[in-house]
Amino acid sequence: MPLGIVCMHGYTGSPEHLSPLIEKLKTGYGADSVTTVRLPGHGTSQTPVFDRQAFVTAVARAIGPYKEEGHLLVVIGHSTGGVLALSALQDHSISPDLLVLASVPKRIDTAYLERWTRHRSGRSEVPFSSVASMVSLINAVGRTRHDGSFPVLVLHGEEDELVPSANAYDWEKESFCGPVRTVVIPAAEHDLFRGRNGSLAVDVVARAVSDLVEETDRRDEERIATLAEGEPEAGNFLARSASSARHVARCPSGYMIADGQPVLTPCVETEPVFANIEITTRCNLRCSYCARTFLERHGTDMPKWMFLSILGLLPHAYRITLVGLGEPLLHPQIVDFIGEASSRGRRVALVTNGMLLDAPLSHELLKAGLSSIAFSVDAATQEATDTVRPGTDLDRVVENIKAFVSLSKSVRPISTAVFSAVSITTVQHLEELVDVVAGLGVHVMMLSDLNFRENLGHTLLKNVDDRISAKVRSGVARAFKKNLPVLSVRGLEEFGLSKRYGKFLLFPPDQLYRRSENHTWCFSPWQTVPVGVGGDVTLCDCQPSVTAGNLLSQPLSEIWNGEVFTEHRRRMRSTDPPEACKICPRF
Repeated sequence: MPLGIVCMHGYTGSPEHLSPLIEKLKTGYGADSVTTVRLPGHGTSQTPVFDRQAFVTAVARAIGPYKEEGHLLVVIGHSTGGVLALSALQDHSISPDLLVLASVPKRIDTAYLERWTRHRSGRSEVPFSSVASMVSLINAVGRTRHDGSFPVLVLHGEEDELVPSANAYDWEKESFCGPVRTVVIPAAEHDLFRGRNGSLAVDVVARAVSDLVEETDRRDEERIATLAEGEPEAGNFLARSASSARHVARCPSGYMIADGQPVLTPCVETEPVFANIEITTRCNLRCSYCARTFLERHGTDMPKWMFLSILGLLPHAYRITLVGLGEPLLHPQIVDFIGEASSRGRRVALVTNGMLLDAPLSHELLKAGLSSIAFSVDAATQEATDTVRPGTDLDRVVENIKAFVSLSKSVRPISTAVFSAVSITTVQHLEELVDVVAGLGVHVMMLSDLNFRENLGHTLLKNVDDRISAKVRSGVARAFKKNLPVLSVRGLEEFGLSKRYGKFLLFPPDQLYRRSENHTWCFSPWQTVPVGVGGDVTLCDCQPSVTAGNLLSQPLSEIWNGEVFTEHRRRMRSTDPPEACKICPRF
């Protein structure tokens, strides 16, 4: 279906404020697909009288031909241009296929007028009557609930000197009947597309338009239906974010849930559907095999505005996992973070050492909407635990997990698992560890050999012999006898795992320490984006020192299909894969 894009500037602005975005859209869809409205009276050195009727009529006239010819319609308004766009849509009963509000005020108060005065300093004076008319219209439109179920993208600069960025989220509250996505662009100001980080704002809009144009097909719909059967939360997410369907259906895990085989190329046509977000680098343990032992990391907490920006910049990341080189429960706003992500339809998971998981926090996590939790437990005795996870009180962790599982069953059942990294130290007592985990009441246990080049000397891979092999077999067999499913790490990014776990059982048990010279299982670089506490994007969780870019200062499209990721994907599929992959249990 042909596309029509109508762009309009603010009352005291000009089309030049949208010029980088307009050029991007014209390059992608042709000059005939983009119409730029210059509001009547603009184009001279003097700001014209605020004439609502004339402005709204000009907007409606620009929209008219596209609607008459049946084009997909995108309406983009910057600053008060967004208010005029909303007025035109309402006056003429027009429902666009996508509305973009960039730096648009929802209400005007005294503080706003003070900022307005500073913003206009040194420029031509605007008559008081025009200011009054503009304010009246902004407040009237801001109070209105707008008809139509069309999707809305709200863009705002974090450092907008005229309209505070916190006001951007007000558009999500009862203003529209359809889905609203808010993206706050870090460090950006009111001149959103031309100023600092303007390329991020341009990229966000361009990707949203691409999602509108790229339609799903019958095979996508079949995969989505299969996914919704095995994972109902996915259906709920896609009901809120219909544009994500193509990305979820065509990611590798989307293919796999319908027993398909994904095509893995260096460049990816879909955006990440999994996001592993490191919200803190502080930790209360000193685990021997953690990357913290060989990477210098200062203790830092991710601020809430940054977390919300990351959610907005990753619109199709259905699964959000709070994990990284820190203990997520140390973050003072962990409950808020989970609530913000789950309220946007995301499936939120948490990886924790369990030390801080007391009863009040457990209640709050479940109330906030947590969907899944994995507990890191590597040893069955305090003595062994002191060796591999110093700082752990094993009895306390065990009791915390039992209490959480019991609470979840009575309040809101969620997925629970224990993740155990097996080393030559802990494999000796694998059966005892199985006994401990079997008594916790969790749904599954997942076993992995160690990763990271620095840990090679302690891996089963480099030390396996008949004795170690027998220990692994007996440990896995004991778990099965106790009706505790033991999974391999191949299932980490699978959809519908609760109903498909049989395909990912650690059987035969030697999967734990065997490696393949050629790519077999890992799909992470094709569907998962790890985001560090400062916004850095790394190749994968197994390579936290390899940075591909920063999500807060570089467009996602340039990172995701940039040189670092594309070269890594190419090498993964070659006869000479990266060394980090060849030693990784997931490869």
